[in-house]
Amino acid sequence: MKDKGRRRGRARHIAAALITAIFLLSLYGPGHSFAGEGRGNNGANPAIGNAFAGEELTYNIGFWLFEGVAVGKVRLERNGPLYVATLSAYTTGLSDWLKHREDTYTAKIEEVEGGRRFRTLSFEEDVIVGSKKRKILTEIDYKRGVVKWRRWKNEKLSKTLEFPVKPGITYDDPLTAFYNFRYGAYGPIEEGRRYTIRTFPGDKEKEVDIGLSIVTGEERKKRAGDKEGYLADVKLAKELFDSSSGEIEVLFDKRLVPMKAVARDIVFFGDVRGTLVPSRR
Repeated sequence: MKDKGRRRGRARHIAAALITAIFLLSLYGPGHSFAGEGRGNNGANPAIGNAFAGEELTYNIGFWLFEGVAVGKVRLERNGPLYVATLSAYTTGLSDWLKHREDTYTAKIEEVEGGRRFRTLSFEEDVIVGSKKRKILTEIDYKRGVVKWRRWKNEKLSKTLEFPVKPGITYDDPLTAFYNFRYGAYGPIEEGRRYTIRTFPGDKEKEVDIGLSIVTGEERKKRAGDKEGYLADVKLAKELFDSSSGEIEVLFDKRLVPMKAVARDIVFFGDVRGTLVPSRR
C-alpha cells in the first residue's frame, strides 16, 4: 500500500510539474513584441487587444531524458467588448499513463488606459487529476473594490472568501501578465532591469508577486554561452509548483521569442523544460 501511495504521489508531482512548466512558459511567450512601445490607440501601435487577438501558441514539455510528455496551448479571443485568454494543457505518453491530468485556465479581461494594457475581471482554474476535479474562480469588481474567491472540489462548493481591493492596485493574473509584459505595459525590456507583477490574493488572502529580472549581458554569456538575446530569471512562491527554489529561467532571442524555459528544482524531477512548437504560418 505504501508503494502504491508513493507512485500516486509521484504521478501527481509529474503532472503538476509539467503543467506548471507550460503555465510559466505562457508568461513569456513569442509572437508580436511591443516592449517599451505600448502606446495603445493614441500611438503608432495597435491597441493591445488588436495586437494579440486570434493568436494561438503551442508548447511541448519534457523532463529528464523524456520529451513531449505534455502539451499546452495558449490563445486569446475577442468576446464582444472584452477578451478571453485561455491556457489548456494535458499530459501525454508516460506521464498520462502514470496519472492523467488536464488543466484549463481562463481569464476574462478588458482593455484599460486607452488600450495600453489589459486588466483582469475574472480568472478561472479548472484541474482534473484522474477522477478528481478542482475549480477555483476569482472575480474582481473594481467598482465595488472587492475580490471574490471561490473553490469547488468535485463540483461541490467548498470555500468562499471576499476581501477588498487595495486603493490604486491593479491585479494581473498570469495570462493577463503574459500579454501586458509582451506589449510593454510594464516598461521596456532592458538588461539588468527588474519587474514586479502583482497578482491577486488567494485563499490565504495574501498578495503574491511575480518577480522577473533580465540578467546582464556578461551573466547571460556565462550561463547561456554566445547565444544572443535576453535571459530572464523568474521567482515565484515555492508552493505554487512543488519547487524547492521557486526559480524559472527563460531564454529569449532578440525578438523576445523564448527559445527555452526551465522550471528549476521540481520535487522528484529536478528541472522541467518547455519548448515552443514553431508556427506553421
